[in-house]
Amino acid sequence: MFSYSLKSLRANLTRFVATSLAIILGIGFLAAGLMLTDAVRVGLTGNVEQRYEHVDLAVVSSDMTVDISQLQGIPAAYVKKVRSHDGVAAAAGEMSAVVRVLKSDGTVGNLRTMGRNWIDDDKLNPLELTKGRAPKSDNEVVLSVDAAKSAEADVGDQVDLETPIGPRTAKVVGISHFGSADALDDGGTVSFAESTATEVLNAGTSTVDDIILRASGDVDSLKQSLQKSLPTNVKVQTRAQLIQDVTKSSLAFIRFLRPVLQGFAYLAMFVSGFVIFNTFSVVVTQRYRELALIRAIGGTPKQVRRSLITEGLGIGVGSSAIGIVLGAALGKSLQLILGKFDLSLPGNGVKITLGTVILSMIVGTVVTLLSVIVPAFRAGRTKPVEAMRQSAVDTSGTSKARAYIGGAFLVVALGLLAVNKLTKPHWFFLGPGALLLFVGLFIAGPLLARLIGKLIRPVLSLTGLTGRIAADNVVRNPKRTATTANALVIGLFLVTLVTVSGEALKTATVDQLNKLSSSDFIVASESAIAPTLVDKIDKVKGVTATAPVKSIPITSESGQVLYISGADFEKLRDTTGIKITEGSLEEVTNGDGMASADYSALGGSGGSSSQFSRIGESQTFTTFDGKSITLTISAMFEAKIDSLFLGDVVSPQTFDRLAGDKPVSQIFIRVEPGKADEVGPRLDKAIRGYTSVQVVPGNFIGQTVGKVFDFLIGAVNALLAMSVIVALVGIVNTMTLSIFERRAELGLVRALGMTKGQVASMVRSEAVLMGLMGTVIGMSSGVFLSWILVSSIPEVEIGLSFNWARVGLIFVVGLLVGVLASILPARRATKLDMLDAIRSE
Repeated sequence: MFSYSLKSLRANLTRFVATSLAIILGIGFLAAGLMLTDAVRVGLTGNVEQRYEHVDLAVVSSDMTVDISQLQGIPAAYVKKVRSHDGVAAAAGEMSAVVRVLKSDGTVGNLRTMGRNWIDDDKLNPLELTKGRAPKSDNEVVLSVDAAKSAEADVGDQVDLETPIGPRTAKVVGISHFGSADALDDGGTVSFAESTATEVLNAGTSTVDDIILRASGDVDSLKQSLQKSLPTNVKVQTRAQLIQDVTKSSLAFIRFLRPVLQGFAYLAMFVSGFVIFNTFSVVVTQRYRELALIRAIGGTPKQVRRSLITEGLGIGVGSSAIGIVLGAALGKSLQLILGKFDLSLPGNGVKITLGTVILSMIVGTVVTLLSVIVPAFRAGRTKPVEAMRQSAVDTSGTSKARAYIGGAFLVVALGLLAVNKLTKPHWFFLGPGALLLFVGLFIAGPLLARLIGKLIRPVLSLTGLTGRIAADNVVRNPKRTATTANALVIGLFLVTLVTVSGEALKTATVDQLNKLSSSDFIVASESAIAPTLVDKIDKVKGVTATAPVKSIPITSESGQVLYISGADFEKLRDTTGIKITEGSLEEVTNGDGMASADYSALGGSGGSSSQFSRIGESQTFTTFDGKSITLTISAMFEAKIDSLFLGDVVSPQTFDRLAGDKPVSQIFIRVEPGKADEVGPRLDKAIRGYTSVQVVPGNFIGQTVGKVFDFLIGAVNALLAMSVIVALVGIVNTMTLSIFERRAELGLVRALGMTKGQVASMVRSEAVLMGLMGTVIGMSSGVFLSWILVSSIPEVEIGLSFNWARVGLIFVVGLLVGVLASILPARRATKLDMLDAIRSE
C-alpha cells in the first residue's frame, strides 16, 4: 500500500498542486517570521555581548521603571569618583542621542544614526579606527564606515550635522567600525570627543547614561566596595547583568512581534486545513471506482485508509519543506526591501535554526494529516460493488443530524450573545457565545449554503438557464460548497470583526481623548531640549505662553516608582489651563510638597498619579548627591491629557535638588486664539535641525491613537489576507477537481445544445456564488459579533461606527475572490471533449 500511495501521488500530482500551495504559503509565512525574528535576536544579542566584551562592571541608575531605556541617567561627577576608586583600571561614561549626518545636497543620510561619546580606553571602547584618529576638539567627529558612505564623506571632509542642540558643522578625523560590522548602530554611528558629547548629546547637562569599567583585581570585591561608596540611587552590575538588561530592552519589540507573526501563520494553516480537507474529499469521490477495485481484489478498509493518510503525509512533508525554502526567500526579500528605505533590521538576513525547521515541518505535516483523516475514513468505507460503476459522483447532501446540531449551536450562541447584550455585559456569556457562533457557522455550513443557494436562485435565474443551473449545482452538494466557502468565511469574519470593532473603538477613544486636550502644542524630546531652542520657541510669533518642563522617573525609599516633573506651576496654568481641585500650592512653591493629578473624575478609583490615597501622605527620596528629601502631597490638580506627561509636579528648585542638572524634555505652549494653523508651521521651522525634538498638537494623543488604530487594523487585515489567498486557492482547487468529476454531466449539457460560452458562464456563476456565500456569512457574522463586542465594554457607551470604504472593500474582495477563482475552472470546462466526456459515463 505504501508503494501504491507513492504511485498514486505521482499519477495524480496535478490534483494536489493547489493543496500543496496552501501548505507552502502557510509554512512559508510561519518560517519567514521565525527566521527573521531569530536573526534579529541573534544580531542584537551578539552585538551587546561584543560591545561589552571587556567590561567587568557597570554603574547604572537604580530608578528603573520598565527597562534600561527608562533610566534617568547618572551625574557625570560619578565617573571621576569611579575612576579614582581602588581596583578600577579604567572607567568611562556612555552618552548617546540621535544625530543625523547630511549629504552634500543637504538631505539626511540616515534617519537612525546615533551620536556617541568616543571612549579613550581601547578595551572599553567597542569601536575601532579603520583610518584616521580619535576626535579631540569640539569640531571633530569620527564617522562609522556606513555613516561615511551614506554621507559620501571621508577623513578631512567637513560634514553638516543635525544634533539635539541644533545644526552643527564638524570635521571628519577618523572612520570607525564595530568588529566585523560597519557600525555599532544600525543607522550608523557618529562619535564626539567626551567634552563635546556632553554639550551636544546632553544639551550641556552633566549626566551620562551609565558608567562602564574594567577591574584591576577581583571583580566581586570591587563590586561590593564600589556599591558601598556610591549613593543608593545607583547600583553596580556585573557584565552578565548589564548584558541581560540591555538585551531585554533591545528584544522588547521581538517579544511582541514573534507571537503576532506566529499567530497569523497558524491562522493561515488553519484555513489551509479546510482546503486540504475539501481537496481530499473531492479526490476520494473521484476515485470511488479505483478504491472499490482495491477492495474487490482483497484490500482491507484499514489499508485503504492507510494509503490515503500516506498520501497526505507525503504532501505534508514535501510541501512543508518547500515552504521552509519559501520562508527563507521571503525573509531575505523583506530584509532587502527594508534596507532600500534605511529600515534594515538588525542581524544578517535570516537565521535558519533546527528548531524553526522542526516546528515548520511538524505544523505543516500535522495540519495535513488531520485534514486527511476524515476523507481517509470515508474512503475506507468504500464498498467493492462500487467498482462496477462507470463514474463517480458525489451525491452527499446535508445530514439531518449535522443540520440539527449546527442549528442548535447557532441558537445557543445567539441566545448567549443576546443575554450579554440585553443584561449587564459579562464575559461568561460573550466568550462561549462567540465560540459557539464560530463553530456553529462551520457545522451548519451546508444548511446555510442550501438556504442561501435557494434564496439567490431567483436572482440567478434572471441571467438565464446557466445561472439557474449554477444555483442548482451549488445547492446539490451543499457540504462541499460549505467546506469550500468556509475558508473564505474565516478570513472575512476576522477581517470584518477587526475592521468594524476597531473603527468603533477608535472613534470612541479619540472623541474622549480630544475632550481632555488642554495645551495647544507640546514640544517634546526623547533626550534633551537645548536652552537655545527653549528661548527660540518662546519668541515664535503667535506664541503667548510657554512652560518648560524637566522630568525623570525616580524610585522612593519605599520602592515606589514615580514620574516627577519640575515646572513653574503658574506657567503650566497659563499654557494648559491646569486647575487645583484640592489642597494648596504653597508647600509646592516653598519646596516641601508636590502636586498630583486627580484621576477620580475620569472614572477611576480616585487618588493621584502617585497612587497616594489622599493629601498629606508623603514619600522619601534619595537625591542625586546621596541625600534624602521627603515630599508630601499638598495639592491635587485636574487630570487632563498633559497630566500623563507631568506625573507629580514639584517646583524647579526642588527638582534640581532631586535630580541635579537635567535638561528640559518638554515645553507646553499656548498660542493666540484661532492662530494654531499658522503657528504650527512656524514651530516646525524653529525646531528644524534639532534631532529627537518634535512638535505635536495638544490633542496629539487622540490623533496618535487614531493612527495607531488605523495601522493595527491595516496590519491585521494585511496579515489576514493570507487566509483570503488560501481561500482563493481552495475555491480554484475544488472547482477544478469538480470539472473532472462532472465531465459526463458537462458533456451531456453540451450535447443538448449548451455552448462553450454557456458552460463557462455556468462554472463562473458557481464560483462567484461560492464567493458570495463566504462573503455574506463571514461579513454578517463579523458585523454582528462586533456589535455585541463593543457594546459589552463596561462603563463606556460605544456606538457601532462603520468605515464604509473599508467595509465596502471587504465585500468587493470577497466577490473578487469568486471571480478570480472561476477563471481557470471555466477554461478547463470549455476544453472538455464532448464525446469523450459522454463516453466516460
